[in-house]
Amino acid sequence: MAGNNKQTLLIRLFPDIELFRKFISKLKIRMTLKYALGDDAVSAGETGSIDSVLEACRSRWPKAFSDQNIEIDQIFTKLPEYCIYNNEQKERTRKDMLFCYFAYGFTPTEYFVFRLERKSDMERKEFISSRLRMVFRCKMNNILQADLFNDKAKTYEFFKPYYHRDAISISRQRDLSLFRRFLEKHPVFVKKAVYEAQGNGVSLVDSQSCGMTVEMLFQSIVNSGRHILEERLIQTTELSAFNESSVNTIRAITFNTKHGIRVPYCTIRTGKPGAFVDNGGAGGIQACIDFQTGRIITDGFDESGNEYVSHPSSGTVFKGYQLPDWKQLQSLLTNIALKVPLIRFIGWDLAHTKDGWTIVEGNENCYIIAQQMIRDKGMKREFEKLMDDMDLFA
Repeated sequence: MAGNNKQTLLIRLFPDIELFRKFISKLKIRMTLKYALGDDAVSAGETGSIDSVLEACRSRWPKAFSDQNIEIDQIFTKLPEYCIYNNEQKERTRKDMLFCYFAYGFTPTEYFVFRLERKSDMERKEFISSRLRMVFRCKMNNILQADLFNDKAKTYEFFKPYYHRDAISISRQRDLSLFRRFLEKHPVFVKKAVYEAQGNGVSLVDSQSCGMTVEMLFQSIVNSGRHILEERLIQTTELSAFNESSVNTIRAITFNTKHGIRVPYCTIRTGKPGAFVDNGGAGGIQACIDFQTGRIITDGFDESGNEYVSHPSSGTVFKGYQLPDWKQLQSLLTNIALKVPLIRFIGWDLAHTKDGWTIVEGNENCYIIAQQMIRDKGMKREFEKLMDDMDLFA
């Protein structure tokens, strides 16, 4: 996080003009490709020289190589599918995971959820990896405006009419009086670290039963960095029908093209039983939605490889479920995406309340995992076709 903050501070030094937009985009792409193998090395690994290619990676990028091995060890321990592998199978899979990271930019988690072990080289290249997502993002988005989304407090202030709830940002001692006033209206609230993602740093706080005075609670929050505190969001029964403990949301990705706003990616995200957040990385269950109708068109899937006809918490069946007020959601997405014309690729998380669809948060650098995982099909060509209809920064 410290490295990201330093980059953000550096970017703020540049004026938001076309010359610097292009410069920063190209610079970020070069940084993204820091650990990328060249075409010849990729071809060599694909045709049987994987051991020599990986040895070269180990020598050239020792820390990145070590970090990936640590992540692979965690995956092997966490996922039941790998727990039954013998040592020979694990070693073969480890090598392939490492190669897919340096050759294509797939993390070990993406390797598993995209089922890359069972795919050809050509099939693998149809998927959007974390690295390719970053490259696409730098081509489509004005990085000089990225802090509008990276800082959740700034996102709230800019899109406040679409949140339909109160929120404050606190970070220092002088914010105590603001905190007191907020608690008077919202003794139970949602706490979010402003720079975190994937549900990290998000929790529900009950100030009246937490065992702390107002001053102690305030200090415990600001001591761990800047936070945005939000009025608790109460979802409608149509969405709580999947899982009551979490706010279940729609993830829709908008593309601002020359011919209008396009939404090729739309999923529902539901929390696991007892969870407060619905993120896939936290064990949430996700399913694909037909954006034209608002109807769920697949079973549910989680990132541990499990498939669900119905939600284990409620028994609500995924496929065929009609989501409410869908025309309003479509209109909302168009309106909010047009407000930031130089951020052309945005992931929106939306919840359904008594006021209709409302923003939970926006993501300028969102993950492209769920729909590729569920469809078992890469979206690279779909994204590239949409990018052909944009004026790119790099």
